[in-house]
Amino acid sequence: MVLLKSSLGYMNSVMQNLAEIDLNQAAELYRDLKSAGVIVPHGEGRSKGAVSIICSELAKMDRGKVVVDRSDVGFPDRSFDQAAPKLKQRFGRVSLLILSGSGRSLMPLVDAQKLALAISRSEKMGDYTIDVVTSDPDSPLGKLGQKYGSCTRVKGRTVSEENSSTSEFKQYGILEDVFILGASVLLQAVAECIYEDSDPLNISEKINQLMVETNEVVENVIRSDFIHWIVELLERRNTCFLAGLGSSQEVARMTGVRLGHVKRAIGDHVYVAGDTNVPPPRAGDVLIAISHSGETEVVASWCRTFKKMGGYVVSVVGAKDSTIGSLSDQTLYIPSRYSPGRPNDFYLKAAFATSPLPLYLVDRLQERGLKLPEYILRWYHSIMA
Repeated sequence: MVLLKSSLGYMNSVMQNLAEIDLNQAAELYRDLKSAGVIVPHGEGRSKGAVSIICSELAKMDRGKVVVDRSDVGFPDRSFDQAAPKLKQRFGRVSLLILSGSGRSLMPLVDAQKLALAISRSEKMGDYTIDVVTSDPDSPLGKLGQKYGSCTRVKGRTVSEENSSTSEFKQYGILEDVFILGASVLLQAVAECIYEDSDPLNISEKINQLMVETNEVVENVIRSDFIHWIVELLERRNTCFLAGLGSSQEVARMTGVRLGHVKRAIGDHVYVAGDTNVPPPRAGDVLIAISHSGETEVVASWCRTFKKMGGYVVSVVGAKDSTIGSLSDQTLYIPSRYSPGRPNDFYLKAAFATSPLPLYLVDRLQERGLKLPEYILRWYHSIMA
């Protein structure tokens, strides 16, 4: 893999970690997902969002996979060991796909242990696989993946517990940035290889291509007026809302979690539009709208409402001259290689494009003389693995 260079330390870490992925492990993951009749994505916090985005693309592509989410009302049973045989009967081979930086996330671990029990009862062990992407292959989830399916290691954030300086955020990112972004690239590369029915050895080439493109997106963002304009808005005392549908909403949630840590530290709040606890916007509030098409009617409606209420609208879109772009005070356009039927890389690039926002907000707040409490971020990190 060709090693690139970014002006952001955490991006260099992502690229270095991807270059060190064991391609044999990635090939095992590819084979398990390709042969699966149904994929059940699992994770906690932003890891769940990241794996859900990729599984959505696997479901939407030509000859797409059946994807059944653990939280679906139609999931066949509350206990995974009871649900697994029913899923097998309906769809064929079952893959439990888990994204967990620590390899110790509680709910994924419980379900993986239940599926391991079902595998031990099954006459054909090949009917089920536990496929884990983690930073710690020696963790409980990592070991279950190695025994019952695949375990792919993607290195994550490594920051000293004694390091409390917010200036380190640009180097290490906030809350598992390095792991989640790297794992997302890996899964997107695997999805594209499955779509093309190509050799798993091509995963490395796909990763390199995606990193060239995502690195260019991030560099364009941090050199643009877009990030300085939005950071100027976010440092004010206001509420920030994020909006999207489907995979765009998952990107919005992932971004919202990260921005929320910084905004809450200065007494503000961050919400994702459409959630149950969202208050009405007020004049001066900020809406960040994410949409590949730029034409999603519900999101466009939220943009219109914000403008009427005296708020600011910022959009991240995958189409020029879009409705949502025309309703925005600032727009970031992200080109993608999408064509109907293939996995869409816009959502991956949007996640990368928004990743510097809380870091630059931290910089701005430091310039104003405010030191953010690292212990808050460390505490959230401990529960959001």
